[in-house]
Amino acid sequence: MNHKSRAARTLPVRSALAVLLLVATGCVDDPEDPTGPPPDDGGPITLAAAMAETGRHSAEGIEVARGYRLAVEILNEKGGIRGRTVQLEIRDDGSDAEASARLYAGFIASGTVDALLGPFSSPITEAVLAVTEAAGVPTVAPMAAAPSIWAERQRQWSIQLLTPGPTYLQGSVEVAVFGGAQTAAIVYENSAFPASVVEGVREAVRRHGLEIVLDRSYEIGAADHEAIAAAARDAGADLFIGGGYTADAAGFAAAAPAVGYRPVLMSLLLGPGQPRFAEAVGQAARCVAGNAPWHPAIQTAGFVADNETFVRRYEAAHGKTPGYHAAGGFAAVELMAEGLDQAISGTGGPDRAALRDFLFSARTGTIAGPYEVAPIDDAEAGAQRGLKGLQVQWQDDGAGGLALRIVHPWAAANAVPCYMR
Repeated sequence: MNHKSRAARTLPVRSALAVLLLVATGCVDDPEDPTGPPPDDGGPITLAAAMAETGRHSAEGIEVARGYRLAVEILNEKGGIRGRTVQLEIRDDGSDAEASARLYAGFIASGTVDALLGPFSSPITEAVLAVTEAAGVPTVAPMAAAPSIWAERQRQWSIQLLTPGPTYLQGSVEVAVFGGAQTAAIVYENSAFPASVVEGVREAVRRHGLEIVLDRSYEIGAADHEAIAAAARDAGADLFIGGGYTADAAGFAAAAPAVGYRPVLMSLLLGPGQPRFAEAVGQAARCVAGNAPWHPAIQTAGFVADNETFVRRYEAAHGKTPGYHAAGGFAAVELMAEGLDQAISGTGGPDRAALRDFLFSARTGTIAGPYEVAPIDDAEAGAQRGLKGLQVQWQDDGAGGLALRIVHPWAAANAVPCYMR
């Protein structure tokens, strides 16, 4: 289902035309010559990204950028890539797709960037990939889960790091059924990524035999959280599932007790998996579940560090436990660095074709977990196939506070689920 506006759908086309104009005037490497001009010497390797450090996605974007920066810091402490320092350039796109596409066109036109790291959110990433694909520049997109970005697109230069959107909350349906849920309210923001998530939710609900008693979308930034929670209450929904981005997750979690709604389980997008979620809503977070592509307790390792090192260094730098947005940013740098390590020889720049081939064929690991994407000749080339998400939940920590624990898949769980009734 395509929920993007006509204006949003035209963004990638306008961006692609802009970058093709730059190619024609000699400002961007010709995509038919993916290796690009060789650098003058064996100087630093430069990575670049535009990120939502202000605007509606700033809470998540800042965390991704922190992950990028920490990975580059540790990488350089270990000697960089083949002895060459790695430089990172991040520009603020203000959570705006068109602005982000322009920034990436500028990175490419500069001729000084060796590879690109993606922005935050699926709609912004889609606009950006129109630019990077047209220019033939390898790009790791760590925060783009909407399957429409990859399905039947035959990407040649861009890969997905996160779990695909439809898989995000399917495990929560099984957790709800385990707790006795028989009915479901599906509520979601009318935009690409949340819509893709609830497609997977509907599939899981049908598979487990739940009755859908409410299925409602709302426009971006226009959710009346208490009115929607009251509608789910009145419909008798045992499972309340869906949402949008972080602000909506906090809004729905606070709205449920405010209107006297106690579902068996509430599972929400892009909020419960973040350490700050319980700080935002307090005890209303108790038993709220959600997706987390990553968790601080998992034992993983990548090209730059193991997960324990990442968590320890992040906590030392920022005074709090990282969430999966920061982990995704860190993992994206790990993956790109491993590819660059194989695509650089001598004092020259990276062979872009070799880097691209690594990204599309590698079976490797990062702190986020296993990595494998659909190969380059596949209709869904670049779509993530190796990483599986977790269902996490805020539970009593035994000392009057709340702790974020893994409750699904059952084999990976470090706690049994708790339920609101």
